[in-house]
Amino acid sequence: MTIENINRNHKSTMIQCWTNRTGYLHAGCSLTFCLCLIPFLILGCGPSDQAKDKVVIVVGSRQITTDQLKKDMEFISADMNVPDHDRNRIRGQILGLVIDHYLILEYGRKIGISVSESEAQRVVKDIKKDYTEGAFKDALLRGYVDPEQWEERIREQLLVNMVLKKVTEKIKPPDYQDVKGYFEDNKEEFNSPEMLEFRQIVTRSKEEAEALLIRLNNGEDMHGLAKKYSIGPEADKGGKVGWMARGHLEESMEKALFSTPLGKTSPVVKTPYGFHIFEVLSVRPEGMRQLPEVIREIESRLLIQRRELFCKKWLIDLRSQFEIKINQDILNGMETS
Repeated sequence: MTIENINRNHKSTMIQCWTNRTGYLHAGCSLTFCLCLIPFLILGCGPSDQAKDKVVIVVGSRQITTDQLKKDMEFISADMNVPDHDRNRIRGQILGLVIDHYLILEYGRKIGISVSESEAQRVVKDIKKDYTEGAFKDALLRGYVDPEQWEERIREQLLVNMVLKKVTEKIKPPDYQDVKGYFEDNKEEFNSPEMLEFRQIVTRSKEEAEALLIRLNNGEDMHGLAKKYSIGPEADKGGKVGWMARGHLEESMEKALFSTPLGKTSPVVKTPYGFHIFEVLSVRPEGMRQLPEVIREIESRLLIQRRELFCKKWLIDLRSQFEIKINQDILNGMETS
């Protein structure tokens, strides 16, 4: 897990169920409730009250101030890569995700789940070990996160993971007949184009890329160099992008990748995103994938679907367990400020 993953993980927690990423379990639901679907108790207040009362939302015992709500919504908006001009349009969805987050934290408090300081610090230390002090500070700055906010996000993320692991642990996994039935009903999903799995280093200048290519040709490890020098979003994974299909890549990237032999490293390639060095890790030819090849993939997909359905119902039920209040005047004031 990396600093950048703390931004992504809030969203992934609400989208994926039991996805194991870099050693940490994330469990969650695909939920983007609109305001009209959430049974809020709307609190009225006049203009004179706004100056005194900065609590805009109450979720159970938690009071969320305007400052905290702005941070939460900016955090999620940035994570969702929402353009500034579109943020007002989906404010209801983002607000719903914020409330879902606090509902899960409240449920954790209710049933006595907590994150120890030693566990939180263990994760912090594990993240920091991949960075120099300067690189660590730069990564925080790139994510527009101050150190205290970042550590608090880690604690909350760990708590959310623990709660969702607890509430979904009894969900029955799909059996062979479930998997076979899905495969028979959705064979078109497994008619795969030519694909490859690759690793990359991305730099801002040609000179940087050429210097790194020399180091690679002299025997240095691409995984380590990508972690340290790449500006690509997958740098924390040693530059590993994963499987990509022909026809789904930017033209200059695709031409370079599909002409690079398996196990070999490309020359420096210029694309709209920077200067790249590619390493092709695996190749999968075009054709229909058979059931034995995709059993694990289908099992994972079906299990995620079951957990998403469970979590959707569970989060709706939490709204009957915890009071949710919104100070609508203050919220409207935030919209126009």
